[in-house]
Formats: sequence, structure tokens, C-alpha cells
Amino acid sequence: MQNESTTSKQNVKDNLDFNLIIHMNSLISLLKQFLCPGCNKYWDGSTTVKERNGLYMQLEFMCYNCGFLTRIYSSPKMQTGRRHEINVRSGIGGTLCGLGRSGVMKLLGALNLPPPIQEHKYREVQEFILNYVEKAQEQSMIDAVQDAISEAGGVEELTVSGDGAWLTRGFTSLHGIAAICSTTVSPKVIDTNWCSKKCSKCQGAESLRHVNFDLFSTFQENHECQLNFIGTSGAMEKEMIYEMFCRSLPKYDIKYISYIGDGDAKVHKYLTTNPPYPGVTIKKLEDTNHFAKRMLTRIKKIKQENKNEVLSDGKKIAGKGRLTDADAITFKIYFAKAIRESKTDLDKLYEKSWAIFKHHYSTDKEPMHDWCDPQWCKYLQAKLNGQQFNHNSKPAIPRACLDLIKPVFHELCSKTSLARVIDGGSQNANEAFHSLLWTMVPKHRFCSSTILRTALGLSTIIYNDGYDSLDKLFTSFFSSIGYYSAECFGRLHTMRKSFTSKIKKRRKKRTTTTTITTTTAATNTSSSESDDEMSFIPNDKNSTDLTQDLIALELSEEDADVDYEPGGDD
Repeated sequence: MQNESTTSKQNVKDNLDFNLIIHMNSLISLLKQFLCPGCNKYWDGSTTVKERNGLYMQLEFMCYNCGFLTRIYSSPKMQTGRRHEINVRSGIGGTLCGLGRSGVMKLLGALNLPPPIQEHKYREVQEFILNYVEKAQEQSMIDAVQDAISEAGGVEELTVSGDGAWLTRGFTSLHGIAAICSTTVSPKVIDTNWCSKKCSKCQGAESLRHVNFDLFSTFQENHECQLNFIGTSGAMEKEMIYEMFCRSLPKYDIKYISYIGDGDAKVHKYLTTNPPYPGVTIKKLEDTNHFAKRMLTRIKKIKQENKNEVLSDGKKIAGKGRLTDADAITFKIYFAKAIRESKTDLDKLYEKSWAIFKHHYSTDKEPMHDWCDPQWCKYLQAKLNGQQFNHNSKPAIPRACLDLIKPVFHELCSKTSLARVIDGGSQNANEAFHSLLWTMVPKHRFCSSTILRTALGLSTIIYNDGYDSLDKLFTSFFSSIGYYSAECFGRLHTMRKSFTSKIKKRRKKRTTTTTITTTTAATNTSSSESDDEMSFIPNDKNSTDLTQDLIALELSEEDADVDYEPGGDD
């Protein structure tokens, strides 16, 4: 069976359609082995670079004997204009690799290749690329919408997840993006938006205002200004998502009736007070991952605020045999698991959530296992086997520490609070999409809004359809994608699918192992075993292992996104 990279290469008609790096001296040595067409003698002459534009070169070879000229062009011109193919490819490649012009220059310098085209021409190439990328992005999102409608049984009222992000960390970023994803078995990006508080061209043209006002006015009238948002950076998300909701009808002829978001209430409140669809109230569905993560955040906050306080048992909250960070992560894992297993039944979810606290709070004198599950509760397992269970066989989290974090359970595990995650969903698709996007526009490097939009389009295409789909994009640019471009993107596509498959198999294996472990424990539990650990996490887990499990548990079986980036708390 052929792999996808082989198939992609077979679609390229010319297997010599590729660029080759060759040292100039090797080329001249080769020429000297052939006869000159002008004088029919072995060639011997001079070599001149007649024209250079970035990576493009026109070389001229002149024979000393007869003056015959031979010209070689290092790259063909684009079919649609005067640009050379190699310079456009370097522009696309720079964005795919997360490199700006200076980064591309460093790479070419290390390879002893000519530097890229000048700064202003590089910007022109990026604008040229953007037009093609946005067309391909729109088609990818249209196909994703059709897939979502088809999976919903033809219903044109969809449940979507939405999330915004900023180019730089903090709330002072000049650029922001937002994406809306479908909630299908394999979620895809169905719409994106961007905001910018800065236009580099406008700033550069300010010097003309006082020198030549007429020229400045002409520039202002003709250029496409990139500044499309005035306000605080934190307000970008709600504006971008609201705009995407408003244009869903004219753009796709669909409505987004349910919205999965994190704990940030600004977006949903804005959608409620300014309804995008007359007479339709947007239903807010909580992101269960963000909600469960609050357990970890709140407990860590209490630990930090009370780190020097002496508790009722005369000791501090932290330290050996006290409430550790690993314990806090474990509580979060249990809480997330309870939400996923019972997010359609509020009463069951309430009991499972409080079972976490009561299970750890139990003693021999005061067992509190009424809401525990025999699958993981060793007290109930021992009771079913007619055995005695000793709660003090291994050190447990002291009650004094548990009393300090009990308000967290009162806050998050009340029925009013838990009602928010009933029928909740996941923003894993959005987080994975952001993770892919930031590989092209890293947060530590400033970029123009043009490159941000290009990266937004490329990441949408790749996220929805894989690297193999870049074949169509490159074919729209050039006469052919190119032999090695097809091979490269085919291999990346295969690697991505292979890695996703491994993640699914790993989770399936973990689930199978968990079932076997809990079944065995239910049969063979002895009274000497500790009630302080739940069976679906081995007792010898350290903090690092628990953190890895935390990330793994945040991803459901349906959301096997290989580029997942854990989201922050609201």
C-alpha cells in the first residue's frame, strides 16, 4: 500500500520539477566539459550575475573564444505576474516556519545563499500571498460547515465553540484573533476573525503629512488600512466573536444557537444583550475543562494565601504528609472525570463531586462513603467482600488541610455552580488550533497584521484538511506544487495522522488497563490498603506523572487533537 507522500508525488507530472542548491564552482566546472555552441570548442569564459532579485538570479556565461552568450534563470516567473516563483515560495515557507524576513535572512546566510528580497518587496509578496491563502481558507471553512450540517442531520442551527487569543501575552496586544469551531466528531474551524490596533503603513506615511499633504491624502484614500479596532485589547474577543455570529446567516445561511465558551462571561453577555439573530437567545454551554481547572486554581490560591498560617492541628498546610501540589492536581483530575461522566445528570454530578471530598475526609469513626463508587472506593470494595477497612493504614491528607479547602467544594460543587456544566462541551478544538497558529506567528515575535492573517489562513487549512491540502493552494500559485513540496507535505500529513492514531491507541490502552485494575481491586482488596487513593490513578504517581495525566484527562476521546495547548483559567 502506498503512503500519501508517494501518491502526492505521483500527482506531479514532472519529477524534475524542483529547486536545487548547487555551488557555483560546480556549475562552471560542468560547463567546461561541454563544447561552446558558437565556436565548437570546449567552453572557457566568464560568469556574470546580470540580475538578482532575492533568491532569483539571471546568470550570463560568455565564451572567451567567440563571445557567445548563454543565460540561465534560477527560477521561472509566476503565471499571474512579474514575481519569481522562488521568492513567493520563500515567503510562504517563512510563514509556515514562523520566520519573519530577518529569520529567513539568517537561514539563507547560513546556507551561503543570497538574502531575500528587500523589505518593501517582501511585504508586497506577503500581501500577494494573502489573497490566495484567504480564498483557500474560505473554501476550507465552507466545506467544514457543510460537514457540520451533514453530521447534524441537515439542521442549520449549530452548536459551536469559540475562543479568542492575542499575538502577545497579557492584555496589551496590538493584534488579536478568534475562531469558531464546529462540535462534530472531528471538529473543524468554520470561521475566523482578526483585530488590529495598528497599521504599519499609516504610521510610516505620517512623515508625509507635513511634507506633502496631497500625496499623504492620496495614500490614505487608496491603501487598505489594517487598523480595524479601537478599544482595549481585552475587548477584542467579544467583538470578533459577535461579528462572526452576525455574519453566519449571510455567509453560510446558518445560525449558531449554542456557544461553548470558557468562564469569561463577557462574550456570552454581549451575545445576549446584542442578539445576532432576532428572537433567538444564544445558549451558553460551559467548557468543562476550564471549569474543572478552577478546582486546581482555587486550591493553589488557598495554599499560597495560607502558607504561613498554623492550622488547627498545629501545623502548616504545606509540607510532607500535608496538602501537596500533587494532591491539588489529583483533586482536579477527579473533578474533571466526575464532570465528564455525569454532565447530563445534575444530581449524579453533585454526588460524584462531593464524593471526592468526603472520600478523603473519612475516618474509621466517621466513614463518609455513601456517594462513592465501588469501582474505585476501597472502603466499599472491602465492605462488599465482608472485610474490615483501616483508614489509617497509610497517611492521608489531614482534616485540618481539608477544612481549609472545603470552601472550594462549596463554591464549585454546589448545584447552582454545577448546573453550568450540564450538557457542557469542550474548547479543545480551539486550543489545538491556537497551538498550531502560534507555531507560525510565535508570541515572542512581533509581526504585521498581513502575516498574522496569512498564518491564520494557513493554520485553518492545515487544521481542517491536513498538510496534504496545501497541494491545491500551491497549484493555485504556481503551475505545479513541485515534486519535493508534494513529498514534504505528504509526509507531514502522514506523520500528523500517525501521531493522532497513537494518541487514540494510548488512551484506549489506558482505559482498558484502568478497567482491569479496578475490577481486580474490587475482588482482592485487603483491609490494609489505603483509602486515600482512587484506583484509576496508581498510588505511586509523582507530581510530574499526575501533571501528564491531567493534560491527558482534559482531552476526551472525541477530541484527539495532537496540538492541544491547555487553556488558562478565567
